[in-house]
Amino acid sequence: MENQLMEIDAVKQALSVAGWDMEKELSGMATETSQFELPRVRIEHKDNGKHRMYIDSGESYLDDQSQEIEIPDNRLTAVVFAEQNIRAFWKEGDEVPACSGIDDMPIGIEPLAVSCKRCEHGVMGGKCKPKVRLLLLVEIQGEIKPLIMNLSPTSIKHWNAHKKKLARSNLPVVAVNTTFELEDVKKNGFRWAEVHLGMAGIASKEMLIAARTARTELEEFTKIISQSDFDDAGDLQPG
Repeated sequence: MENQLMEIDAVKQALSVAGWDMEKELSGMATETSQFELPRVRIEHKDNGKHRMYIDSGESYLDDQSQEIEIPDNRLTAVVFAEQNIRAFWKEGDEVPACSGIDDMPIGIEPLAVSCKRCEHGVMGGKCKPKVRLLLLVEIQGEIKPLIMNLSPTSIKHWNAHKKKLARSNLPVVAVNTTFELEDVKKNGFRWAEVHLGMAGIASKEMLIAARTARTELEEFTKIISQSDFDDAGDLQPG
């Protein structure tokens, strides 16, 4: 069955006539689902080097409205309020990982090891794919919104270099406006984009207050790994 296009104003009017408060209902839905459906910063890798960074808001029934937000010049400025090292290991043919971990601690019913650091699949070059998951605050169209960005293995070194520079400057990660930019990389017949990081000044008081609130409100989210954490290009299991 094809999705029908819906006029939001008409829906709002119909609810109002029936005695419903649309904003209140949407607010309740946002509270229940926001930790699982935060918009994500994604990267589209192109063979011609014209890579693209954009914000993916997820699927919607509103087919006449794009759920992707373009990031001008592939340059994003954000405050990072949480960071996690995440991993996932797939067995060939499986649609879900056989094991996954957060900050070197396996999660799930039957982990493959007591610690990711001691797991044979977690060694350099192993089949367990590492990523860094960042929770960000970004100002979009005048509103401060939380986003997720997962850095692939090739970009993790740039994140670590960014943190080292901040540490030498006696600056916590959350205290600065971190910039994310794409750099074209060609090697061994492959072409992809890596994320380079920098700093664009100190975060505003408003952003720091919002970051503190967001870290508390989204704490539950940091305890899980979702399928969306590993559905970027190149994240699929072997085979």
